[in-house]
Amino acid sequence: MLVIDCHDHIYHRKLAPKAVRGVGEFYEVTMACGGTSEELLTVTANSPIRRFVVNAVALNARAVRKLNDFVAAECRAHPEFTGLGTLHPDMEDIDGEIERMIALGLKGVKLHPDTQQFEADSDKAMAIYEKIEGRLPLLIHGGDYRYDYSHPRRIARIADTFPHLTMAAAHLGGWSIFEEAVPYMKDRKCYLDLSSVQPFVKPEKVLEYIRMYGADRLLFGSDFPMWNPVSEYEQLCKLPLTEEEKEKIFWKNAIKVFDIAVD
Repeated sequence: MLVIDCHDHIYHRKLAPKAVRGVGEFYEVTMACGGTSEELLTVTANSPIRRFVVNAVALNARAVRKLNDFVAAECRAHPEFTGLGTLHPDMEDIDGEIERMIALGLKGVKLHPDTQQFEADSDKAMAIYEKIEGRLPLLIHGGDYRYDYSHPRRIARIADTFPHLTMAAAHLGGWSIFEEAVPYMKDRKCYLDLSSVQPFVKPEKVLEYIRMYGADRLLFGSDFPMWNPVSEYEQLCKLPLTEEEKEKIFWKNAIKVFDIAVD
């Protein structure tokens, strides 16, 4: 069975050590991998994970164009990759950059309100969602017990305000506050990814979340390089999921959300 990893961060090889160290310090975890495209492909080489949705988040408006060029170049070099562009609410000419992202072949937008330091439902952010609604899908970080930028209530407001926006809320919409996210995410029209869930939640609870939210809404993601994609895949496979549930979570939903061509 084909497996698509829908949540992978990649960094330029010269910047990867510093970037990976910074992410590890931000989340207070020991990073599993090094963060380059080459390492992502190496660690998954002998696994069923054959497609990857990759991104690089701009921490400020100045970095947006350079990172979009980088991700697009990595996708050209690696046909296994589907690239998501980055934007920042403080940048000028967001319309122009969206058009440029589409021309570059990028298939969506990744935002991380906590590290980019903006409220997910701020006026500037909501203007971005309005511009991409019906054009590009959004993968957005959700949740953190330390911050309010991406609280699940903000993610819920985005879903309610833009019903035609294809959105995937990362980490079940509420990293580290998974239970707090439930009332906001349970009945919303959005997808949810399973990245950075299994290291913090017992397997029986992960299964409970899957059955509660439903396989039709869920995407497999590893949050590479924070975790090893193969280990995340193998842990999920140990759950008593049906073949239909596995197919939806591991690849069928992903090709719909991110317009991924498969053989």
